Amino acid sequence: MSTTEIQGMLARLLATENLLVEHRQVSTASFDIDRRILTLPMWDGVSKSVYDMLVAHEVGHALFTPLREWKRERHYKSIPFSYVNIIEDARIEALMKHRYPGLIRDFHHGYKALNHNDFFELNGKDVNTFLFIDRINLYFKVGSLYDIQFNDKEADIVTQISKCRTFDQVLVLAMLAYSLEKEQQKDAIEAFRQGEKEGQGESGDQGNMEQSDNQGDEGEHNPDLDTPSYESGQDGELDPDGEEPESETQKSFDKNLRDLRNQNSSGPTYMTLPDVFLDKVIYPVARVREDMERHFNLCKNLEKDGTHENNMCRESVFQFEKEYKQFKLSARKGVNALVKEFEMRKSADSYARTSIARTGVLDTGKLHTYKYNEDLFRKVSITTDGKNHSLIFVLDWSGSMANEMLSTVKQLFQLLWFCRKVSIPFEVYAFTNEAWRADDNPEDHKNCEWRENDLYLGKEFRMVNLISSNMKPHDFDQQLEYVWLTAVSFTHWIHTPFGYGLSGTPINEAIVCVGKIAKEYQKKTKTQKCNVVFLTDGEGNHSGMNVRQIGYDDVERNSATAIRWNTIIRHKSHTFNIDGMGAALTNTLLRAIKVDNPTCNFMAFRLFAPNDMVSLYRQYGTESYSTYDDMRQEMRKHGSVSFTTPGFDRWFGIPIKNLSTSEELAVDEGAKKSDVSKAFRKMHTGKRSNKYIVKSFMEQIA
Repeated sequence: MSTTEIQGMLARLLATENLLVEHRQVSTASFDIDRRILTLPMWDGVSKSVYDMLVAHEVGHALFTPLREWKRERHYKSIPFSYVNIIEDARIEALMKHRYPGLIRDFHHGYKALNHNDFFELNGKDVNTFLFIDRINLYFKVGSLYDIQFNDKEADIVTQISKCRTFDQVLVLAMLAYSLEKEQQKDAIEAFRQGEKEGQGESGDQGNMEQSDNQGDEGEHNPDLDTPSYESGQDGELDPDGEEPESETQKSFDKNLRDLRNQNSSGPTYMTLPDVFLDKVIYPVARVREDMERHFNLCKNLEKDGTHENNMCRESVFQFEKEYKQFKLSARKGVNALVKEFEMRKSADSYARTSIARTGVLDTGKLHTYKYNEDLFRKVSITTDGKNHSLIFVLDWSGSMANEMLSTVKQLFQLLWFCRKVSIPFEVYAFTNEAWRADDNPEDHKNCEWRENDLYLGKEFRMVNLISSNMKPHDFDQQLEYVWLTAVSFTHWIHTPFGYGLSGTPINEAIVCVGKIAKEYQKKTKTQKCNVVFLTDGEGNHSGMNVRQIGYDDVERNSATAIRWNTIIRHKSHTFNIDGMGAALTNTLLRAIKVDNPTCNFMAFRLFAPNDMVSLYRQYGTESYSTYDDMRQEMRKHGSVSFTTPGFDRWFGIPIKNLSTSEELAVDEGAKKSDVSKAFRKMHTGKRSNKYIVKSFMEQIA
């Protein structure tokens, strides 16, 4: 764990809330009270005690400084900012030490280390010649290292500061300290002038007092004193050109603290998730069905004497309609097996949740056994409620899926028929960057409000609601046929419906949308558990982040840039470090959306080619398998592999050849013995793989 992560954790623990802690290339620390974001500089070359002290100090401001009051002008009409700032520092540090006694050591050693490096610039100087506010500052920070002296009036104010507990008291004490400073300046000026009249004002010290006299006179009549100091500087710094008195020790401390920044580190980039407009992102299932129905009816009505392409399209539509109906009939056995497996597991789960309890009422049928039986009371079986589930299938609608789309759709349909039989509500979505072409005004489309540092969600991205459990039986069956024909169109002589072609793989953008879809769907269906299943054959496209950039014409515009490695996702009160691109970004986004979906399971069925085994192991399998050979052994045993990833609750790797393998023994008449043996092995592998996946799937939803 990096230093920044450790300190971020420390800040959250000290604040007793899940603060958002950001480390940026900034000059000073700050705290956003509305968004609860603590921003810390990228400090470099500091000890642990110094780092802990600085973090504790800023958390103290987050906990105890009323920032809205801090920024109000009326408080600073006549009080220099440095006086308020120093006394407030003393107050919040005292409160932090009281709440966390262990910080006493960190504050002591931290300030001691900084003083050793002359952060207050005290070398060669007598601290007792400093202004009152400087001595206050040193007393509460490094007072144990110096013999700091105060007169009676000053000592009384210092005592009150040590007991100060509210910000209103800070303002009063700041005014008292400032007034005393002005009073002492006037006394010094009068003494200087009196000495000058007597001819005794030639010393260097008196010369210094003359300088103070001039400053004091100007300060009394300078109207700029009525301007709050925070208006003239940045980050609470005083304007060096103003006439307002300032603490030289605090000025030196702030300057040297800024020099601690790591100038060579740009710091992490913080990215947030967009607030998605689902009604803009989702193509509703009713529209999808109308589009596909219109398209395939046109295909059926193409003239027989038309072009070769049209003739092939028309004939192919009728041919694959028949194949769909045949597949539907052949799948009944497999679907019924799924239902049986589900009911058995559900019954087993119900039995496991059943307990036997005594009622306290005598069982009259057992009274005759009283001589040898102590249990004469009636019993009752109590079964605790199980959890009802819903399902969301997310289908990869990318170009690389073209050859495997029909096989994937076959597997999907069997699961959908199963869900219909056991009354599990479900939705099927496809993510794509092509559907926007069917929009009437695609240029005016907005998937979300543009915000800087949000994940880029382009206007071309869509979630196509292909199928829904809410559809009427006839419409449901018809829609499955249209989806079947669309899947066929990617590899055969059938025109693809306009806007439903394959695209890239915007899985990361889909995850952000699914997070909101799942939350709303669970609420709509009143289900206690939602299972989100991704069906894909690869990792996502390179995703981007919203930024403001200056173009060639020197005009700043909304734009997007690629997500860097050193990026942290900030969502609600949580932060998630992205450890890389590709699957790492996908898993991190899943972890982020789980904040809003604690009762969701996220599963993935990942198709892969045989030559992808090594890359899959390096990317996913190192935490799930001891060696690559262990992974290969499981593949030979089950026909698939399963991984544990930081994002997905279950991740299944399925060889493409197993997905497309028929469970029927298909051999030609008169085939050789070796051909029959080969066909049998293929059938057996397909069955074994499907059974293992189904079993694992049932474990999640039964």
